[in-house]
Amino acid sequence: MLVTTYSLVLLWIGQIVYLIYYINAINRDLVKFFGAFQYQDATIVFSEINKDKSFRKLHQSFNGIINAFGKVKIEKEKDFTFFQNTLQLVGIGLLAFDKKDEVRLCNKAFQDLFQIGEFRQISFLNGVNEDFTQFLKQLITGKEEFKKYLICNEIKSLAVKAVEFRLEDETIKLVAFQDIKNAIDQNEMEAMHKLIRVFTHEILNSVSPISLLSSSLISSFENLNNEPLDEELLTTTLIGLETIRKRSKGLMSFVDDYKNLNRIPKPNFDSFQVNRLFQHIQVLFEEECRAEGIELVIKQTCAQQELIADEKLLSQVLINLLRNAIHALKDGNEKLINLSFEQKEGHAFIKLSDNGVGIPQDILEHIFTPFFTTKEKGSGIGLNLSRQIMRLHGGNISVSSQDGKGSEFVMSF
Repeated sequence: MLVTTYSLVLLWIGQIVYLIYYINAINRDLVKFFGAFQYQDATIVFSEINKDKSFRKLHQSFNGIINAFGKVKIEKEKDFTFFQNTLQLVGIGLLAFDKKDEVRLCNKAFQDLFQIGEFRQISFLNGVNEDFTQFLKQLITGKEEFKKYLICNEIKSLAVKAVEFRLEDETIKLVAFQDIKNAIDQNEMEAMHKLIRVFTHEILNSVSPISLLSSSLISSFENLNNEPLDEELLTTTLIGLETIRKRSKGLMSFVDDYKNLNRIPKPNFDSFQVNRLFQHIQVLFEEECRAEGIELVIKQTCAQQELIADEKLLSQVLINLLRNAIHALKDGNEKLINLSFEQKEGHAFIKLSDNGVGIPQDILEHIFTPFFTTKEKGSGIGLNLSRQIMRLHGGNISVSSQDGKGSEFVMSF
């Protein structure tokens, strides 16, 4: 019994020592394993050659988790590298900063745009403009603003837009700067070239016959050789002078039309019922449409539907569109014009459609160009004037058409 007692005591002590060693070994492995996560170290490997089966399986599990973590880390680094390189190639200047005014992101396009190097605080940008930092902080998310800055003796027109988001407990504001000066200059050049082509065409159409006719009349008088004037020459001269006067008046009218394009009054915004506008248009065109055999269908709206706009200017736009529609229906059989109003997703639309000859696709893109017209007696300013009026209302006017099937103009607010 004495031997048995001492043997059991020694066995218990041995078991406790082994248990402590076993637990410490597991603890050491756990500390090593969690340390790999803490320091994001995916290079740690646990030995899978172990006599103890339980430790072998535990190490296999640890290695599997660390390998998976390593793959996620590699994918994350690949995405980050791709993201960083993409940002450097983007042509739009990007700047991100936090509530402490510390710069979190600044790409090469931003540095090139403002001709600056790397910086840590957005207060550094006050060197570009003294109100720059204040402007960045006051930018409203989602609202686009336009600013001009003098950079290296060059005025740059920038479109600026911001978005704000949270990363855990941090609030980040990301601001995009796009240089729109080149785009504006390009559009202005294209518009100027179109206008010059139209002006050249119209002026030559008027000046050429005047020049030829005046030369002909001068030649007729030079060939008299001191002979008395006959009645035929006087009649021809009077007709020629009358023609010159008409062409001169036509040229003056053309110039007056151009001046009118630059004298559009500012809209006087007021609330009015859409039905009232439509009734006014119906009264104006009802007799003319009846005489031309055109069915004018105006879809009345409920009394509550209103617009906040300049009613007189909108009437002018609708008159221009209806005139064009009537002209497009000259040679049609079943002539129809539809005028309607609808509201959708916070926007209002006035639609005017006809089933006339339509507009050829090669002409469609030019119809809003000043003085461009396909009518024999058209001035070519109606549609351009209509577009300008809509833009003064913060809206737009668009057209869709199929040759031979009709057209639809949409005024959007």
